[in-house]
Amino acid sequence: MLENEQILKQFKKSLTATVKSIGKSDTIEVNFVQDSPSINGQIINLIEPNLKLLKNRLNYIRAEADSMALEFRFHENDIHQKFLSQNDISNEIFNAVEQSRIETQGSKIFKGIKFNVLNKHQSDLQSKDLRIKNVDDVVQAFRYVSYSELTGEKLSGRFSEYKKIIQHKLGKKYEEFFLKLKNNISNQEKFANQLQNILQELGYFEHEKINDQTDHQDNSENEDSNNLDNQSKDQDNKIEADYDINASSTESQQAISSEGNDEMGDDSIENELDYFPKIELLDNLRNYKNYTNEFDEIVKAEDLCDLKELERLRLSLDQQVFGFKSLIAKIANRLQRKLQAQQKRRWEFNLEEGYLDTSRLAKIITNPTHKLFFKKEQSTEFKDTIVSLLIDNSGSMRGRPITVAALCSDILARTLERCFIKTEILGFTTKAWKGGKSREKWIENGKPSNPGRLNDLRHIVYKSGDAAWRRSKRNLGLLLREGILKENVDGEALLWAFNRLRLRQEKRKVLIVISDGAPVDDSTLSVNPGNYLEKNLRDTIKDIENKSNVDLVAIGIGHDVSRYYQKAVTIMEVDQLGEVLLNELSNILTQKKKS
Repeated sequence: MLENEQILKQFKKSLTATVKSIGKSDTIEVNFVQDSPSINGQIINLIEPNLKLLKNRLNYIRAEADSMALEFRFHENDIHQKFLSQNDISNEIFNAVEQSRIETQGSKIFKGIKFNVLNKHQSDLQSKDLRIKNVDDVVQAFRYVSYSELTGEKLSGRFSEYKKIIQHKLGKKYEEFFLKLKNNISNQEKFANQLQNILQELGYFEHEKINDQTDHQDNSENEDSNNLDNQSKDQDNKIEADYDINASSTESQQAISSEGNDEMGDDSIENELDYFPKIELLDNLRNYKNYTNEFDEIVKAEDLCDLKELERLRLSLDQQVFGFKSLIAKIANRLQRKLQAQQKRRWEFNLEEGYLDTSRLAKIITNPTHKLFFKKEQSTEFKDTIVSLLIDNSGSMRGRPITVAALCSDILARTLERCFIKTEILGFTTKAWKGGKSREKWIENGKPSNPGRLNDLRHIVYKSGDAAWRRSKRNLGLLLREGILKENVDGEALLWAFNRLRLRQEKRKVLIVISDGAPVDDSTLSVNPGNYLEKNLRDTIKDIENKSNVDLVAIGIGHDVSRYYQKAVTIMEVDQLGEVLLNELSNILTQKKKS
């Protein structure tokens, strides 16, 4: 066991060093996470490796790391932002083709990177999960076809189908378009300009000034954080537009993130367990057990519902809470101002590298050989924080409680993202009423006594910690879908959410539970002691509160949760949820970190 841990530790150390070397930056921070690979500022999040992944997909892991490192080396975000539009599909295509440009540049320098990335694309294109079925196919088609045309590498699998899509879109301009791109691989701005021209002709590109205006508002909020209390009334009015009270149809048509199945290749079904492991219990939880966990599942929200229905449900959510949304948006804005006021920028000066200190331009001119002309922003505590919301998805939450919970979680996630605080939104319920397949198996085996938990658990990931808010927004519509809300086994759900946080790299971890009652599962309680699930919940809470550094808070809707949790608030009216949720979080984040 120790030998295996040493192998993984050494691999992560080597991969981190390689990423920094390829990216030509010592400021890159590499984290290993349970969710999909992503880049967040100077942080690269890579999949937490295990021995199975190293054995079967070593080059695939390296390719993901290589591609992200190359982005640091060959990509200027300021240039990229100038060419983005109000059309989400256009922006997704820009991102996809720009990534191909970056990988092409890197492949010319590093033969190893060329081998890794090429094999990754080949693996993706052979995947059974990669099917051509909706508007995302245009983005995927541009991704693989641009890579092939820019590098001259031949791809197989579904590539021919993707190529037909692009040939149909571009017609006679196909060869001319990729030739112009190929001639500007080393010039990001000219490359982007050529890409923009063709997207305008295809009708994807929509340039408006709304983004500039929004960015200006965001920047001014940061710069004037010291005076925000004097401007609260004006800022509260701005936030209503900021939180899209009249949600646009453009935003509801965003492409589902490619962070999941597209990167899992032929072994996607098996590897899904590495990303979302089966629900398991700690042995020390006072003899609590399940009869079987083979029917339990941890599932992404988008895998339980098709895209069109998710969009329809999300629209229904927005319409149901239209008047309430404005009030919560104003409260969220106050939380944002309070947090931003505490994360004023602090700079370290007289450095040999970093951002140029413009206040010393005169000295640079008079003494250009002097090196200490740079500055670097110091990190703030908030940037090293993650908040996890665990929402009770039981049948008793149906109606306004679950609708308001969804809205509050949605607005909270966006508010915290603006303050560089990561969030994840989770839900828990069961797959069936009255026991499901677990109970059927128990009956087939002769109904042994004291079977333990006797139902099929369903734990839902609405938004992972590393996913952007805009990519996960529509997922919360699933809470309104008929048949999703069933029974609740709180103790195991709480342990699952805690274990997700425990594996995160952030130093500050906050877990907020929203529930309207004690754990109830008729199948389990009919053949076990009446307090079986409640005792497990108490034991789990006690372990988290006393043996971890996670800040645990519970909000009970019409139900006194203070008898379970040390930090708890009970509300009698569901419309109080938004204010209480944001106030509790504000108190936690502005207090000293739990040791």
